[in-house]
Amino acid sequence: MIRRFLFVLLLATASTGARAAELTWRFDLPPVANMSFLWGWLGDDFGPFTGEVTSTKVVFVYTTKGDQDAADFYFTFDVPTLSDQTWVHFTGKDLGWSGAGTFKLEFDSKDFNGEIRPGRFGAEMTGGGAFTDSYIELKIDGERADPIYFDGFDEAF
Repeated sequence: MIRRFLFVLLLATASTGARAAELTWRFDLPPVANMSFLWGWLGDDFGPFTGEVTSTKVVFVYTTKGDQDAADFYFTFDVPTLSDQTWVHFTGKDLGWSGAGTFKLEFDSKDFNGEIRPGRFGAEMTGGGAFTDSYIELKIDGERADPIYFDGFDEAF
């Protein structure tokens, strides 16, 4: 009896550790830079991820329209972690952008690493213009939502 209990305990412990994996959460910026977003959790359609953000990548390709000045560009993204730095924030002026044209920014950072906090988070961008091939990507060492979220709850009769 004790051997069976230990075997079941060993299997439970092994399966818990095996579920952790490198996950990717990516937000592709919309084509127009005048929007705001609010998410209920960091995850996918099946529910929230748990674990820790291990790296953040930001890629912007921003093009002004008409007589817009790139210095007026504004972007903020609330990184849902319990780290010391919990938001990405840029203005065109801070980046040294001015005038009309296409402007690029790309960087990888570990400043936003930390345990994923549950709950809402969002992003906001203003200044008009357009994004192409632009995104924020978070790498996560963690787990997808509990497998119960993947069950269709259909019973076979």
